[in-house]
Order: sequence, then C-alpha cells, then structure tokens
Amino acid sequence: MLEAKKSAWFQRLFLIYNRHLLKRRFHSLNISGLDFLRKKNNKLPLLLYANHSSWWDGLIIWELLRKFEFENYVMMEEKQLRKLYLFRKLGAFSVVRENPREAIKSINYAARLLSENARRSVLIFPQGEILPNDIRPIRFYNGLARIIQKVEQCSVVPIALRFEFTGNFKPEIYIKIGEPSVFETTQIFKTKIITEQLTGRLTETLDELKRDLNSKKFDGYESIF
Repeated sequence: MLEAKKSAWFQRLFLIYNRHLLKRRFHSLNISGLDFLRKKNNKLPLLLYANHSSWWDGLIIWELLRKFEFENYVMMEEKQLRKLYLFRKLGAFSVVRENPREAIKSINYAARLLSENARRSVLIFPQGEILPNDIRPIRFYNGLARIIQKVEQCSVVPIALRFEFTGNFKPEIYIKIGEPSVFETTQIFKTKIITEQLTGRLTETLDELKRDLNSKKFDGYESIF
C-alpha cells in the first residue's frame, strides 16, 4: 500500500488552489451539522464515512475539515492515488479492495493513524466506487467496521453530500453531517452487524438531506463560501 507523506507547505499551497477551484465550479458549499465538529471531544479520534457520487467528494470534505484543527487523512483507491500521487502530501493513503491481503494493510494503517493521535481524522468512502446518491440499498465493504474494531475508541460520523441546481448557473453543494456514534472495542463486536448499522446511518442521513432540499428547509445550513 501507499502511505501518506504529509507536507505542511504543500497543504498550505493546495488549500488556496482547492478553494479557488471549488469556487470556479460551484456556486456555494452549504453544511448542516457543523456544531459537532466545533465541539468535538478532543480525546476521541474521528472516523468519517461518506457517500461517493462524484470525483469532487474528497476535495469538498477536505475543504470542510480545513476549518478545524484536525490532522486529516483519507483512504483512496490505489490506482487513482498512483495517478494523483501528490495527494499523498495531503494525507491520502491507498487501498486495494480487490486484494484482501493488501486491504488488511490499509485497514491496519488507518487504525494506527487514529490510535496514535486523538486529533486525527480519517475519511473513508466505504461503497468503494462512485455511485448515484439515490441507489438503494447502499452497500458497504466491511473495512470501515474493521477499522473501528482495531481502534480502542473513536467517534464515527456519517457525511451525506448532494449536488443540486437551485436556480443558479453553477451547482450548489449540500452536506449533512449526521449524528456521531461512539464505539469501544470492549463491546461485543460483530463486523457484519456494525457494517449494517453504519450503512443504515448513512442512508438515513442521505434521505434527510434529500428531504431538506425538497422542502427547502435550509435553516440549519451554513455556507462556507
């Protein structure tokens, strides 16, 4: 697997580039649930998991997380990371889901990152591929649950993303941060059951986001550009 090779100077440079890029392509970035990130328990590392409907998803969530003092990492498909190798300087590390032995290395690496520092976050796209938002049922690989199993304790948070045209020339980004779950490995832990629970939580968060958009219920959303 390819490990992250974080570079502070590159992250500062990319921050400017990424924000400019997003503003060129999208009209706004609107988020519900920011209070959780503001009040995050600093004793618990953060494991984020999101739906994956576009190539933009990782860059958008990176833009969101830059507002908070987390040390951010993201799991990325290895063949894509080899093409975009500079993303390793931002905290990207690879996974080969088709190869169980290699996938275990990535799971162990993600768990080690979280266990070593409670100020870290790791972002996972557990569907494993880009899929339309409204496909049901949502299906996850078991890697997310296995990471939780290996970390002593962590806060696990679903993130739902949608892109919508709401009267502007460019699409708008909407994000809903779901309610966190706290897992402890001292609990009875069944990987399949935990995966089903996490899948259900993201499905609920996606459905809530869609209802908010359909009903134009934007009171709890904050625009960060």
